[in-house]
Amino acid sequence: MKKGFTVIFIILVVVLGYIVVHAITSPVKLSAAQLGAELIQSNKAGIDCFACHIIDGKGGTIGPDLSKEALLKHSIKWLEVQIQEPSKHFKPASMVKINGKTYMAIMPDHKMLSKKELFELASYLDGLR
Repeated sequence: MKKGFTVIFIILVVVLGYIVVHAITSPVKLSAAQLGAELIQSNKAGIDCFACHIIDGKGGTIGPDLSKEALLKHSIKWLEVQIQEPSKHFKPASMVKINGKTYMAIMPDHKMLSKKELFELASYLDGLR
């Protein structure tokens, strides 16, 4: 009987060891919001949000501060449209009031972004509180 417990114990140790090693060495899957955060920091051509917008103290002041974008409660779809083709929301060169400040609607289109990239950026912005 003791031999049987020893065999079972050894099998459990091997299986648990495999699970632990696999968990440690497996790549971590990032959420869409995490991928969006990486994308916005990537300096990829066409993604230069910080030229006009501030996020957590970094960036320009031409456009609105996006640090708390989620509090505006826009949908992911709305954010995707705003990133890809902002003229669908705001007439170009019109004056727009956002968070009590007035801005000229001059945000360029970002039609070169893939659907995946749009979703990731929108998901990132949707998480800013």
